[in-house]
Amino acid sequence: MSSVLTGCGGDGRSGDATDRAAELNRLRGVLGEARDLPDGFSARPRDGWRVPFQAVDEDCRLVLDTAGGRPPKRALGARAAVTYQGDGVGELAGFGLASYGGDDAALHFGELTEALGGCPVVRAPVAGRGTALRVSDLDLGWIGDGVQARRLNGRLNGYPYEIHLVFALSGHTLISLVHAGVRDVDATRTGQLARLLVDRVDEAGSP
Repeated sequence: MSSVLTGCGGDGRSGDATDRAAELNRLRGVLGEARDLPDGFSARPRDGWRVPFQAVDEDCRLVLDTAGGRPPKRALGARAAVTYQGDGVGELAGFGLASYGGDDAALHFGELTEALGGCPVVRAPVAGRGTALRVSDLDLGWIGDGVQARRLNGRLNGYPYEIHLVFALSGHTLISLVHAGVRDVDATRTGQLARLLVDRVDEAGSP
């Protein structure tokens, strides 16, 4: 699974090197299984999703950075991210996991929820590049307690683009999903991906 982006870090509260290595292996195991992906997605994992631009607003930046494999660093024990390619135009599904010590996963999830409320429009810092995506609620049905889902719809470098973001919490693990593509992104597939990822993490358990 060389295509799975992984890393360890933290401030010492998330365990010693052996514990962090074990947690990293747990996260990699969750993300490395390509079974049960919705029809049309490649079974071959690629590197984690990367944010295509830097948001000018601080709240929007926190949201996109977390989705793009750069979760908050405080008490971070391990992180892993992977992307699967879909058959839609420019379609990608990015899975991201970050494990924390103590109550920090819940605290960071709360910060993300607050940041989502303060990010009505995502814009690039350089004007005139045609990058602006309006943020709205995304109804995916029931996935889990407190799950946050948003649709970002607009233009990326002048081209129609849509991003679905889903954030969830399972024990000490912060879960993020990105489902992106050109023009209309299928919310039904987003819901399938989100349920798959959350179920995988729940089945693997927390440290």
